[in-house]
Amino acid sequence: MSTETLPQRIHYVYWFQAFNAVSWQICLGSPLILFARELGAPAVVLGLLAGLAPLTSILQLFMAPHAERIGYRRLMLSGWSARVVTLLFLAALPLTAGYLPAPAIIGLLIAILFVFTTLRGVATCAWLPWITAIVPRSLRGAYLSRDRMFISLATVAALAVAGTFLTDADNMRAYAVVFGLSFAGGAASLYFLNRIPEPARAAPAAAQIQPSRWRDLLHDEPFVHLLVFSVVVQVVVLSTGTFVTIFVREEVHLQDGPILWLTSGASLVGMLALHLLRSRVDRLGSRPFLGVAFLWWAVYLLAWFFLAAHLVSGAQVIAPLLMLGAGFFTSMYELALTRLLMNTAGDRPATTQYFALQSVVVSILAGLAPMLWGWLLDYLRTVHILAGAITLNGYALFFGLQWVLLGLVFLALMQVREGSATSTSALLYRALISRPGQLMAVPVRRRVRVRRRRR
Repeated sequence: MSTETLPQRIHYVYWFQAFNAVSWQICLGSPLILFARELGAPAVVLGLLAGLAPLTSILQLFMAPHAERIGYRRLMLSGWSARVVTLLFLAALPLTAGYLPAPAIIGLLIAILFVFTTLRGVATCAWLPWITAIVPRSLRGAYLSRDRMFISLATVAALAVAGTFLTDADNMRAYAVVFGLSFAGGAASLYFLNRIPEPARAAPAAAQIQPSRWRDLLHDEPFVHLLVFSVVVQVVVLSTGTFVTIFVREEVHLQDGPILWLTSGASLVGMLALHLLRSRVDRLGSRPFLGVAFLWWAVYLLAWFFLAAHLVSGAQVIAPLLMLGAGFFTSMYELALTRLLMNTAGDRPATTQYFALQSVVVSILAGLAPMLWGWLLDYLRTVHILAGAITLNGYALFFGLQWVLLGLVFLALMQVREGSATSTSALLYRALISRPGQLMAVPVRRRVRVRRRRR
């Protein structure tokens, strides 16, 4: 049995993640997209806003070889402090609506987000190597479940409050308050960031601090397979979340406040996944849970297609259920993927470069994908295709294409390996048949014992 324990000050990590989540869930999430749409921004601009953070993460490639020498805490604190300051400008931007035309405000919004995400891109390469260095290998699943739990709780609170404010008739003033909340969360996160322990490492040898060649990392087959899978998932599935928000706003006719409440509720449901995986992911492995997430995406995207094509009724009920379900399986995917990445790259030399390369490659494509998806959706707005008695509009074609592209996700998943992990089919058998059967057998055995005693 492992005697490893988490660092004594690990709770500072959790609180940093919580307040940081309050900040970025607002300034990079649904409230930002809804604000831009309120200003009349087209889908391609929404895609640009969604893609800025991933695209500017390329800066990690320049910083990663030097992160350990600079110091993880120093690099993170510098970048995070500067980016928090930019949120003051974001909070003031909605108040200019009475003085500036909407295109000018959209332009300023893009500029502010560009500065914010650039500062984030410079510093973020230090985060995952830092955490990997202080969290023992056998406890990474347990750590990640608690970490994501704090993030989910903060997300629920932030989006619920944001949704309440955005039910106000004066939307611009409400958006200023919401973005102010983002600044407050970011400022609070700095207090806890500065108290996270440094890795307890001996001074590295000269050979260890020499940067590796980036192309050498691509000869690491397990890492490359995981990289390809995460890229395909990000492009095909996760990069289109922005347009699900727009679909439920424009086609299902949900208002901004309820949309944010649903997003908050999805994070709450995601906490259930984190609770269920807390010990199981370290025991069973990450790979089977990635398989379960894939099965969910197949059902999820097909359901959105049916709603968009008006093949089923009850969109006011089905759409919220899909959004809540997505919270559960997205939490499952992110925890399983992050743990597998930490275990794959965390013990290699040039660990920081491994994490930076994965983040940058995924992020560049994830940054381009929302813009391309947005351009495609703008193009499909006026397209209607007759397929028998069914009329496929732009959204139906959009979700249908995503569902077809899941074939690429499946092929990439088949290449991902984890030596000690169980299979997806074994996990499903255990969760859906074996475990329920055991639970149902308990009262039967109790009744048998009672009858025997009476005899």
